[in-house]
Amino acid sequence: MTTVRPESRRSAGAPVDSAAVADPQHDAAGGRSRLAIGLMVLAAAIPVVARFGVGSALWLDEALSVNIAKLPVSQLAEALRHDGHPPLYYVLLHGWMEVFGSGNLAVRALSGAISLVALPLAFLVGRRIGGARLGLLTTWALALSPFFLRYGSETRMYSLVVVLALAGYLAVTTALERPATVPLAGVAVVTSALIWTHYWALWLIASTGLLLLFDLWVRRREGRTLFPPIAVIGAMGVGALAFVPWLPVMLYQSEHTGTPWSEPFRPASILITTVTDFSGGPYSEAQVLMLFTVVLVVIGVFGIGRDPNSVVLDLRTRADARLPAALVVGTVALASVASLAMGSGFASRYAAVFFPFWIVLVALGLWRFVPGTARTVVIALFALLSLAGCAFVFRQDRTQAGEVADAIRASDGAPSIVITCPDQLGPSLARALGTGYDVRTYPRFASPERVDWVDYAERNERNDPDAFAEQLLARAGERTIFLAYANDYLTLKGQCARVATRLTESRPGRIAVTAQPNDYFESMTLMEFPAPGGP
Repeated sequence: MTTVRPESRRSAGAPVDSAAVADPQHDAAGGRSRLAIGLMVLAAAIPVVARFGVGSALWLDEALSVNIAKLPVSQLAEALRHDGHPPLYYVLLHGWMEVFGSGNLAVRALSGAISLVALPLAFLVGRRIGGARLGLLTTWALALSPFFLRYGSETRMYSLVVVLALAGYLAVTTALERPATVPLAGVAVVTSALIWTHYWALWLIASTGLLLLFDLWVRRREGRTLFPPIAVIGAMGVGALAFVPWLPVMLYQSEHTGTPWSEPFRPASILITTVTDFSGGPYSEAQVLMLFTVVLVVIGVFGIGRDPNSVVLDLRTRADARLPAALVVGTVALASVASLAMGSGFASRYAAVFFPFWIVLVALGLWRFVPGTARTVVIALFALLSLAGCAFVFRQDRTQAGEVADAIRASDGAPSIVITCPDQLGPSLARALGTGYDVRTYPRFASPERVDWVDYAERNERNDPDAFAEQLLARAGERTIFLAYANDYLTLKGQCARVATRLTESRPGRIAVTAQPNDYFESMTLMEFPAPGGP
């Protein structure tokens, strides 16, 4: 069924909005309700606590974040010119490490602490849209999210993006209702902070600007005051102006760094990829959660609870879902157009800019069900599938660097040289190994501390794996060679396998560690080439 009678009708059999149906307060079901609430709180607490206990070694992006952030603040701009991100998160991480150190748990705890701030903000957003009950449901759905667990336990800026996106929603909607100095200042500050944190925030900000222009058009037609949207657009402009000092760096990055590890994308691919990762990845129960959440989003956008056993759909959409849905669709559409125009790539973590609004739509989908057995089953199933998705996120090691480092340390102790191929494996493996090892990267024997993304694809076209292998053999001399490699990196496909083949032709080697891509987000193979005349 796709259309229903007007929601105001209350005749027999007419749809009833679940938001208007109160749960029984003083009946025999009260005890069961309290038990259910307790179980919901417990379920949400598990991933919230788990984010502070991830034991995996840091993978490429995390290790790069730490290596850049540990530089003096005065050197961050130059380092980021070669990396491709704005500096706000790195400044925060720099200060955090000054206080708490640079151990794996310490640096990940920053994202964990930031992600906790998102929970009360999610409540405020949900309450603004539909009242306290929707606020609690939005907070609960966010806490259970595998995507939220992943980036609340990773040394990257994406939990900060989630917090700022939620804060931005509250700031803009408050300023539209009350365009006074403080709310408008909040809009300016959050706009600026978003751009200084991640460039994908530009598409969320642009989407918001288009919605404000639409609001302006509607107000003009209806003869209402035009000041609130004009004031909010002005505040966003002021926030954007604060980014001007960084603009030369961003333009250089846009011209020379980009995303050489990813192909350009289209709207369908971004939605499929992100919704899969929102649910925990391409794994069994997580994929079931993906399908389940898509259904919930459809219900959240179009659904009306008719009775405890049915929900009907109205293709006119629900008013409370239109703004979060428009932010999701608008951000994806603008980013896709930009990607196709500029040839830039995409990673699902960039979706953090619209992820909070996806969660709002999921919460609305849960909220549409009228209290009863069906709603209890839906909420319980959502919790179980979400916990399964969180389990996949928690148990999958971010990188195989720890296993490879253990294998190198377990060698006979002879002098060695460690090569990572490509250089993208260098930061994680060098960090896992620690000091005392000569670690270099393909294709230029560079330090493993950072990856220079400037003109990366163009430079890799000029690589010569055979020449590199010959130079490596000469540098190694009587030392053992360890080659940690992966062969499927974009712009480098086949080159690392060629290096391994050429080394094998000169020295007998063995595979010490086999890549396990199903068990590790960043997998790698380790080959050992003993010194000439060695065992």
